[in-house]
Amino acid sequence: MAQAGQSANLILVQTHPPGIHVCVLNRPTKRNALSQALIDELLSQLGLADGDEDISCIIITGSGGLFSAGADIKEISELDAEGAHGKRYLEDLCNGMRSVRKPVIAAVEGKALGGGFELALMADLIVATSDTSFGFPEVTIGLIPGAGGTQRLTSAIGKYRAMKMILLNEPLSGTEAVNIGLVAELTDPGQALEAALDLATKLAAQSRSAVRLAKEAICRADELGQDEQFERSLYYTAFGTRDKREGVVAFLEKRPPVWKRLE
Repeated sequence: MAQAGQSANLILVQTHPPGIHVCVLNRPTKRNALSQALIDELLSQLGLADGDEDISCIIITGSGGLFSAGADIKEISELDAEGAHGKRYLEDLCNGMRSVRKPVIAAVEGKALGGGFELALMADLIVATSDTSFGFPEVTIGLIPGAGGTQRLTSAIGKYRAMKMILLNEPLSGTEAVNIGLVAELTDPGQALEAALDLATKLAAQSRSAVRLAKEAICRADELGQDEQFERSLYYTAFGTRDKREGVVAFLEKRPPVWKRLE
């Protein structure tokens, strides 16, 4: 069970053993809309968790039975092109999520729309429920996704399915998402966080240095295409870690490895 939760206003923080940091989007009356203030608090929590040697994995989820309905429309309603360009919080969110070296899991209940869907796509793993709905409704208000959604969705499910979802505002159910490989694990309604905690517990049992290097290699391939040379450089780096030495010796001695907390 969780230890006592700590409120950071728009982000509620929970800690679960063994070293799992849960960030809860906390604007339930606004459907957890991604305001600049909420994004700033989320990035602050992610930075703290990523730098804490006691934290092995980060989970992002929403309050009030849904993940996030997207951007705060009222906040952006008066912006013109120049004003939108000057509001850099979407860029900050992309860069901040990209810089997190520990694995991040999105535990999605209910709806993940627009910027909320983009936030889930920035995670390393998505856990969803059978009644989850993913979608990009931006075209219905004359906009398009602006936090990498067109790029990540196309990479994940292909050009033509992405075109249909975005151009026609056609949502994707949690069941459909797991069938096409977008969602890592599907669970019953109300159980997304518990399923994410189970995954995070399994991740916490792995070598942290190996998980970090593997995540870096996979993200590089996803963003820039296949790069075997880059993967190989990280592979060689792994050979210099304490965890590699411990893992090999433990295998030869037929015992469980004892991983170091921080490489």
